[in-house]
Amino acid sequence: MKVRTLFLTLATLAVVAAPLMVTAQAGPGGGAGSGYGSRGHGPAGHGNGLGFFDRALPRLAERLELSDQQMEAIQAIVDEARPQLENYAEQLRAGREAWREGNDDPTVFNEGAFRSHMDQQHRIKTELMVKVQQTKAQALAVLTPEQLEQFEEMHDQLGQRFKRGSGHRRGSQ
Repeated sequence: MKVRTLFLTLATLAVVAAPLMVTAQAGPGGGAGSGYGSRGHGPAGHGNGLGFFDRALPRLAERLELSDQQMEAIQAIVDEARPQLENYAEQLRAGREAWREGNDDPTVFNEGAFRSHMDQQHRIKTELMVKVQQTKAQALAVLTPEQLEQFEEMHDQLGQRFKRGSGHRRGSQ
């Protein structure tokens, strides 16, 4: 049960961060393909991403043969980061909502206001991603050199599968 709890916590960390990266890159538009929820992730979409993490992360712990001590250490790292990550997520959400509420006439565009809004969102996103990477580095530091090597191999394999899959989709469009 400890493995499940640990990796559900890690899943929460990933679920908080991943949609925010898409949101911040897409901007405040809200049209198809632009922003939070538009691709089936987050509140506006149908999937929340937890299914993937529920399946993948426990297998990762098993494959890496994490000890109870390692799992507890990683759990503590994630628990410590969570409030700050959630705060950044809320700031991004509030910024998007404020922009949409204040700019409801699609025929009017204020470039200065838009640039200011995007600069603010980018600063928050940068802080969020710094915290995500810091947390990831702290969690990976808990692994033994052998586990870290195995993790990197698994990560590389997943990346290769993703590239093959996305290349196939691009070719079929």
